[in-house]
Amino acid sequence: MTTPSPLTQFIKTYRFADVVTLWARERLEHEAVVASVLARAVICDGMRLQSIDDRWANDPNRQPIEFRGYPYVGYTARPDGAMSILRASALDHLFAIVERGENPQLRKLNEEFINREDFHAWLFASGLPLPRFWFAQQGPDEE
Repeated sequence: MTTPSPLTQFIKTYRFADVVTLWARERLEHEAVVASVLARAVICDGMRLQSIDDRWANDPNRQPIEFRGYPYVGYTARPDGAMSILRASALDHLFAIVERGENPQLRKLNEEFINREDFHAWLFASGLPLPRFWFAQQGPDEE
């Protein structure tokens, strides 16, 4: 009997904290180290991190987005990069991690999520191997 293949390759998005936890466990590193790497990926390298799905914000056929009173901002690390829509407090915390060396507090990033394709693009551009927790079943021709 064959081992069932994990279904994680079908998950389109993970919350920031979930990526930190799963990737830290896989890499056998402290979560603060992984969270700092991901914060730098957003602020410096241009990996998209979202507080709301921009498809929902731009689709007139969908119900309006509930913003829950948070101020949102658009951010991109590069002029030609894709825009992230983030809570202002989350962006401020990411800058604090990267620029001031503050310890990451995952509760401050609890609303933000990473899209699988955005994460893959950043990993590829950075020359990092694909983490098994999200890309376990991809062969070399699928990267």
